[in-house]
Amino acid sequence: MKLKFVFVLLGSFLSLYGSGQTLGIDTIHIESVDIVAPRLQHFSATEKTVQIDSILIQRYDGKDLSNLLQKTSLVNVSSNGAFGGLATVGMRGASGTHTSVNWNGIPVNSLTTGSADLSLINAGSFDEVQVIYGAVGSLYGSGTLGGAIELSNSPDWKKKSTLGIMSEVGSFSNTKTKLYGKYSNNWISYSGQAFFQYGKNDFSYTDFHDFGSPTERLNNNENRAFGTIQDMHLKINEHYIDLGVWYQVKEKNIAGLMGIGDPVSFQKQRDSSFKAYVGWKKLIGKFRLEVKSAYLSDYLKYTDRGSATNTGYKIFSEIESKRWLNDANLRYYLTDKLSVDVNGKYNWLKGITNNYQGDIIENESRLTLATKYSPSIGTFIFTYGKEWNSEVNPPEMYSFSSLFHLAPHVLNFRAKGSTHYRRPTFNERYWNNAGNLDLKSENGWNYELGLVMLPQKTLGGSLSVDLNAYKALNDDLIAWQPESGTIWKPMNIGKTVIQGFDIEANHVKNIRKNSLHTSLKYAYNDSYNNDKESEEYKETLAYRPHHLVKFSSDYLCGRWDIGALGTLRSNTNTWEGDQVDGNLLIDLNGAYRFDTKFAKIKLTGRVENLLDESYEIVRFYPMPGRAYYFGVNVIF
Repeated sequence: MKLKFVFVLLGSFLSLYGSGQTLGIDTIHIESVDIVAPRLQHFSATEKTVQIDSILIQRYDGKDLSNLLQKTSLVNVSSNGAFGGLATVGMRGASGTHTSVNWNGIPVNSLTTGSADLSLINAGSFDEVQVIYGAVGSLYGSGTLGGAIELSNSPDWKKKSTLGIMSEVGSFSNTKTKLYGKYSNNWISYSGQAFFQYGKNDFSYTDFHDFGSPTERLNNNENRAFGTIQDMHLKINEHYIDLGVWYQVKEKNIAGLMGIGDPVSFQKQRDSSFKAYVGWKKLIGKFRLEVKSAYLSDYLKYTDRGSATNTGYKIFSEIESKRWLNDANLRYYLTDKLSVDVNGKYNWLKGITNNYQGDIIENESRLTLATKYSPSIGTFIFTYGKEWNSEVNPPEMYSFSSLFHLAPHVLNFRAKGSTHYRRPTFNERYWNNAGNLDLKSENGWNYELGLVMLPQKTLGGSLSVDLNAYKALNDDLIAWQPESGTIWKPMNIGKTVIQGFDIEANHVKNIRKNSLHTSLKYAYNDSYNNDKESEEYKETLAYRPHHLVKFSSDYLCGRWDIGALGTLRSNTNTWEGDQVDGNLLIDLNGAYRFDTKFAKIKLTGRVENLLDESYEIVRFYPMPGRAYYFGVNVIF
């Protein structure tokens, strides 16, 4: 009955706005940019979407994606120590399992944990990094209560070629070298890169959890990573063909924790991943057709010798997953302002580890219906999604969102209501002695209102402001919590409420031929247990800061680029009932560009954690103090 109601509603919507329109093919003029625009981008026009400035991406080219997002976006990064340590990102009071990370539309979140380890993703590996706050679950599927992060290397159909090499060295023996190249003309667009990173990461820190808060130095904290990303796009007789390959390996020694005595550890972890996809799309009359197929393979090996004298392993764990993802999409343009979209998916999933009772194979499929109408007063989007899984029974999902032009070119208003859903991950269900096959899936409703002031001439320049308020009601939240001693298990902790607001203001001031870019961002969030029968009723959820502040200012003066960046994070609670203190971090950046007869050269310098603050993000995992980085980027 629900599905029938959806089709009736969708048909009524189309009839209402399609009547009186001429449906001849010759009357529909669709811009070429809309032909190649991904489905998720096409239906995110009413969402709060922030694209990271290319200057900031280049500035943190030598760091991982978590570092870039922590400094530039209103997201909450959870990091197990220094560069190379496990890092996940949550948005709007949600966790890393509620954030979908996508590479050219392909979800790369771990099949086993549900979150994406951003320490495995280099910040400078992509032309575009977009943050979509509160992404619609009926479009993205399971696990997007917080939002989504889109990574892409876009095609360029102009005739040009580029070859470059980037190298950066920094404190604690950190180095990165990247060789990259691009080539394009009116039918082919290629970009490729290969990189290598190393860091000893033997920094000193103040151990607040040891008697007298002594200064200690980390050991067994080395990190190595290498990989390559290749993207190719072809345009042949109005057929668009996309191909991509991403291979990466990371080897990480895991340092000891803070606490009584010197940090001691004999743990190591090796991650490797291979991702590949091929896609095709074409506009045929009023129809846009697209199909895509991707293969993802992830491998993790974790070992712990226990002591320096142990020749064997105290712990030896291998986890492997394989995925085959398939996607078919049909979009129909009734007019240049009204489109209807049908999307079907089929995924084959396999988990392989001795931590399960045998190999696990699941099959899942998904149907999504969506319509977008963009009259002169704004944009209106309705979506419906339904998943089928061989092991769980996902609910039907809905969303309606709108963007009104209250005052053309001055003020926009956003409103959205949608359902969300997250099924338990492989580890949450199947892990030996911890997994729970009886876990319930998370589900609930979320709402959002937003007010956007488009760029206006004021304060001697151009000012834009984006203000949003949101609330999410979630049933059966899943969280790993300590059960006894060092044993952690996934549990449904009951009903939760996530609510808050965020505001971003950006100002650009031109001073003769120079410019000053200033950004101020603030987020308030209140995430708490709302289960009246729980002992934690009304208590704030673990690792959810109430306040986040991000500030940046960049002065572009001829060949110089000088900037400052600051982040403030308030205190957070832990699942054990302790507290992690907040932190204030400040970075200074500088760059100088010049040309020679053979190449364009850019020299960069950066000071991170200028105030040399000792801090933690996750309890007992120290973060590095003041660090210096120097780099050179040569483009031939």
